[in-house]
Amino acid sequence: MSATGQLGVRGLSDPQSHLSPNKGLLSRSNFYFGSCIVLRKTLSLSKTNRFWSHSGCEMSRKHNAVVVSAEIKSLATLPLYGIINTQGRIQPIEDPETVASVFAVFDRNKKIQYIGFSKDLKNSLRTLMGRRPELCYYYRTQNLTSFDQELMISIRQKWIDEVGSTPPGNSSPSDRAQWEQPALANSISERGRAAAAVSKAKTMQQMMHDRGIKEEMIYDPVLLEQGKLNILPTKRLSPEELAQNALAQAAAEATRKKVSVPIPSGGVLEYDIFYEMKFKTNGGWMYDVAVTYDDKETKHRIIVGQLFPDAVEMVEDNFLERVIGFLLHKQIPRHTEGMLRSSEFNINYFAIGEVYLRFRELQEWFSKELPPHEWRFAKLEMYGAHIDPPPPVGPFELSR
Repeated sequence: MSATGQLGVRGLSDPQSHLSPNKGLLSRSNFYFGSCIVLRKTLSLSKTNRFWSHSGCEMSRKHNAVVVSAEIKSLATLPLYGIINTQGRIQPIEDPETVASVFAVFDRNKKIQYIGFSKDLKNSLRTLMGRRPELCYYYRTQNLTSFDQELMISIRQKWIDEVGSTPPGNSSPSDRAQWEQPALANSISERGRAAAAVSKAKTMQQMMHDRGIKEEMIYDPVLLEQGKLNILPTKRLSPEELAQNALAQAAAEATRKKVSVPIPSGGVLEYDIFYEMKFKTNGGWMYDVAVTYDDKETKHRIIVGQLFPDAVEMVEDNFLERVIGFLLHKQIPRHTEGMLRSSEFNINYFAIGEVYLRFRELQEWFSKELPPHEWRFAKLEMYGAHIDPPPPVGPFELSR
């Protein structure tokens, strides 16, 4: 079996179901190990304090230099991260000393879907994204600096007790298979499996692209021939690369402004905005902004006519942020490509006047009156069928 066919721990409802018949022996097949071949050989961790290395399938002995506390962190106290970061990459925040992780995956509504174990969190999240992109939005993780099997099992059980039930992806064997095994293509014949898998892979890749993923997500071609879909693992980052990524992400976050926009019907809408460019024009401003909402970053060029913020007595930046909040609340698609239909709004490049023309309910988001639409037409003459006499019809005499 390919190594990409295994991820996490099976049988979450039964705390001991992932162990071999000999208590304390951990089956090597229960964890994801990059490109290693999965073997069914077991290893006594409690006696030898050994673990599987990140670089390959060879066993290595390591004495723990860092004493790991037995403290188990509550799931609710752990930070909630987007699986796709604002740069469009799956790059979990890990300490360079991380050896293993217990993680929980949440859907768009931040409802827990799956709990797993990992020795390579980035590739574990990539794998799950390739299998269940419709359910993989957020994650929480407790990273460990040593491989402590009993501690990991205890963390898992505490999280189950905390949420009050077993997550859907860990309940029945069929549910677990959708998370822990490669996705299957629907085909009524063995001959059509490969074609069905390729078609499904394209659909899922488009789904991930629409979610904002910018890194390569390539399905294993060998498994595609078998009618199965699994994302190929990527190279594990070095401690230096992890540290550089953490610094770059922290610097990017420091330049972003957090915006809270009041919703007329109640509540607030929150998002982040980064002003890449603001240019003063004759009649207003032109902006290039990056907007992060639902852990997805999109870029927009927006023209703001000065008469709009002046009419509602707002600073132009604050006015723009209010309009963006309105569009996010209406769930306007945030990415447009190619030719657009007349019914589609080009949210990547627009003027405020276009928003007001198309969505008159924009007025509800401001306490003062927006100006009449800037496109005004004056009727200079009366003309038409009700004014002009009808032309002569039929034969008539020509004067000599």
